[in-house]
Amino acid sequence: MKHPGFILFIFLLMLGVVIALPVKAQLMNHYWTLNFNSESSLLSGAVVAGDAGNASIYFNPATISEIEKGSNLSFAASLFSWGIYSYRNALGDDIHLNGTNFNVIPQFLSYSVRSHDSKLSFALTAITRLKENINLNYYNSRPLDILHEIPGKENYSTSYGYELNFVDNWIGMAGSYDISSHFKVGASLFVSIAQLNYKNQYSAVAFSPSDTLWVNGVPNPSFVAESSYNESYRFNHVRLIGKLGFSYVADRWRFGLNITTESFPLFSVKNEALRTQRVSDITNPENGEFLNGYMITNGLLGNDVNTSLKYPRSVSAGFIYDVKKGKKRLYFTVEYFSKIEPYRMVDAPIRDDITSSIVYDRLKNKDWLSVADASNQVVNFAIAYRWRLKNDLLFLNGFRTDFNNVKYVNYGDLNDLNKINTTNFDIYHYTAGFQFLVLKKYQLIAGGELSFGYDTHLEQVANFTNPVEYDPIDNRILQGPLKNDMSIYYFGFNVYLGITLNFQGKRQGRTETIQ
Repeated sequence: MKHPGFILFIFLLMLGVVIALPVKAQLMNHYWTLNFNSESSLLSGAVVAGDAGNASIYFNPATISEIEKGSNLSFAASLFSWGIYSYRNALGDDIHLNGTNFNVIPQFLSYSVRSHDSKLSFALTAITRLKENINLNYYNSRPLDILHEIPGKENYSTSYGYELNFVDNWIGMAGSYDISSHFKVGASLFVSIAQLNYKNQYSAVAFSPSDTLWVNGVPNPSFVAESSYNESYRFNHVRLIGKLGFSYVADRWRFGLNITTESFPLFSVKNEALRTQRVSDITNPENGEFLNGYMITNGLLGNDVNTSLKYPRSVSAGFIYDVKKGKKRLYFTVEYFSKIEPYRMVDAPIRDDITSSIVYDRLKNKDWLSVADASNQVVNFAIAYRWRLKNDLLFLNGFRTDFNNVKYVNYGDLNDLNKINTTNFDIYHYTAGFQFLVLKKYQLIAGGELSFGYDTHLEQVANFTNPVEYDPIDNRILQGPLKNDMSIYYFGFNVYLGITLNFQGKRQGRTETIQ
């Protein structure tokens, strides 16, 4: 076994690599968005019972003992990841939002050790469990008669901006022990570093570029009617997550069980929270009465605001069956994720100086800056199949569900608090690829993944199509009524590549594998 100092060096190297990755990209409300090394990815993560390679530290630490005796370093990458988001009628009739993400990012790094005659196996890993980067922007300006006090058409300018960057990096260590040739047990401990950067804003402005107002015989520029909203939250949250795994092998069957703890918070850093709403120069069309404008704003930094991000308990189970021993193999995994009760993701003190006293008294939610979060229980499953086409050629493919954990979520007593504006569609993934030997020395894994998700009849984000100056029914300003006409479509495409270099020889009776 390598010297402990060398193992510590590898661990710190992985920590530095993962934290330095410019990770971006997709789907915060899903637990099964990504897999981690190429083989487990092509099997759609249906590997709780085995064949996860060095990713077993995540899927089931009991199966770490499957690694080659000796030591190996594994580095797998998604060559590129391409995601397309389409939000139809999001900002009104025929006003669509479209976003495209393209990333070339490593996902997985692992180092494992097993002595030739030992029943113990050890592994260190650094993985990107989830990465998301959604950026949507819209700008428009057109002539429109919207202000009652100004004759003719005004310049109606609208904008919308949305950004959600979420990254969850896990750095962990694990060990497994062979109780017998059939039964094995393992455990792992991870430090999760979750980074959230969220922004959501819209603006609607109407003004006349030519008219003037005469006050006491003196010309003045025409007033500007405005309705704007802006919110942004940013923080890094560090937490602990543990796993306990079991593996049992019997003839053609292999069974696996993995229990994951809920997250245990450690600390948060770089806390930032801001929320602002502004309205000015609006007239009530029913009586021509001029409405007073108002401003509500609150922003906090550092220790003035508390942040947290929870991860649920889960239990996964699976099996592998050799349909035709050595030729065909069937994989199945199912995982249950528990419910997360409503909690304050952002917990800010209540202040009475965020607006005028009159507006403050009318505020339904005086806890203006705090943000609620929660999730429903979710059950995902994956099924995969592997064919040995030739002695040196395997075909792997799989299918997995990826259900959204915030769909129909109930926030209970925290329902009046602000929430992160995210999507609630489900996603389905299909993976396929080949594993083959080159020159009897190099093992190559190449394949891809197709993903699809959609949802329809959703409430629009805004309505800039048929705006009114002021709607007293729902108090919407410089917008039209929101309709349930929005549809969301997501298409994803990943390409995976992995290479294994096998080096065999007499070296303390071990075989070394570098992947």
